[in-house]
Amino acid sequence: MITEPAAYAKHSPAGLTIDARLITFDDGEALRRRVLRPGNNAWRFPFSPSSDFFHMGAFIEHHLASVVSFLIEPSPDAFSHSGPNWRLRGMATEPGMQSHGIGGILLEEGVLEVSRRNGSIVWCYGRTTAGRFYRRHGFQPFGDVFDIPDAGLHSLLVRHIEPISFSGKYSRQARST
Repeated sequence: MITEPAAYAKHSPAGLTIDARLITFDDGEALRRRVLRPGNNAWRFPFSPSSDFFHMGAFIEHHLASVVSFLIEPSPDAFSHSGPNWRLRGMATEPGMQSHGIGGILLEEGVLEVSRRNGSIVWCYGRTTAGRFYRRHGFQPFGDVFDIPDAGLHSLLVRHIEPISFSGKYSRQARST
């Protein structure tokens, strides 16, 4: 079930009005399949977290244009910081909507949500073809490039962030489904 629109919207560099908000896993599944594994209708995004997680979508005029998921998961290199490490997974933007700032707005909104949930690191295995995108958003590559079968060359990318501390009843700890 797609959640109600946010109370605010962002504008992309291309002048598009982007509504970034929390969604369910199933809301983004078809878009992920089309973008991340085109031609493989049987593929399902491997997502089975054992910790806190959330999914976000970027909408243009009520059309889902980009998706991303975040979950608490230690980074492979065990970066030591005050808050939990959050892994970014399954980022996908409609091919015709790429390079319009939509994915960047969604990524930044997701990182802000991680910060609200006391995260100090966001990391991912990003495709090397998307490396420039991630570097533009503050991610740094670590280690060697490696191949994921049927997905291509990837590298470990890490971004350090400052947690936003909330006290009392306003702390956001709820899970998304």
